[in-house]
Amino acid sequence: MRLTLIASLVLLFPLAVFAQTQDLILPIALNGYTTAPTHYQTTIRVVNLSPAAAEVTLEAYQNDGTAIRILELFPIARSGTKTVFSIEAGGSVEAFTAEDVPPLNGWIRVTFDARATILASAEVALIHAPVGPHPICIRPSTDILTSVQVPAVSAAQKFSGFAVNRPYRRSGYAIVNPSTTHPATVFLSLMDFTGRFVASGTVQIPPQARTSRFVHELLPAAPSDFMGSLRITSTVPIGFGGVNVLFPEGVFAAIPVNSPPTAVCIQVLAPARNPLTNECRVFPTPCDIPDGWVRTTSCN
Repeated sequence: MRLTLIASLVLLFPLAVFAQTQDLILPIALNGYTTAPTHYQTTIRVVNLSPAAAEVTLEAYQNDGTAIRILELFPIARSGTKTVFSIEAGGSVEAFTAEDVPPLNGWIRVTFDARATILASAEVALIHAPVGPHPICIRPSTDILTSVQVPAVSAAQKFSGFAVNRPYRRSGYAIVNPSTTHPATVFLSLMDFTGRFVASGTVQIPPQARTSRFVHELLPAAPSDFMGSLRITSTVPIGFGGVNVLFPEGVFAAIPVNSPPTAVCIQVLAPARNPLTNECRVFPTPCDIPDGWVRTTSCN
């Protein structure tokens, strides 16, 4: 009897211990009116690339980190803020906000079993027409002022993307801290075409919160006529996504972002100095030093 009980526990224990989930971050999600009838709508698309069915959970957050329900609001809103989709092997799902409610300026967390392979994206559209609710894919193009598809990313401590700050094109970036407990300190490094370090900044992001600004707002010292790249390094894993805005029409264009492969880094404290500001900090490892900072022997 005792051996049977032990055997049962051995069989159950791995399921309890090793069942892990994975998150993807959709860093840009907008919904609601600007000036009626013009409004934003976000359409979320999820594909299950796994050979087995998978459950995928979606939850949206405002910029301040407050969770909010954006789906399954009609005819009767479901309780809680999470929506769960069961997606067959090779299947997909499309979900869209109701256009007029709730107002949203934030991000979305996509959670699933780590053994599954999931692809997700969010299409953010600015629509000049009465609300449906219905997805933009069945609207005529004359209803849509502009739209952009932003892919989901896995949280990481380093990201980079193209950046432009010119009169008719400006890059806007969203930085998400998906941690439920730890604040993020994010170091920003602006590099020109030659790789020269031209502007820097630091952003503090509370747990589950998001900051979303143009590059010149994140970095007031950025050149007024600039093309190059924005590199970010964070103290905790974050999500990152961007959109170019083309003026004067305000048309959106996607910005590809990249996170370098996880590197094996020696576990030794690494002092480094910002050559633009002369600030010196001690980082946990050499891999945590922001781009453009120069490693030094000491901050004393």
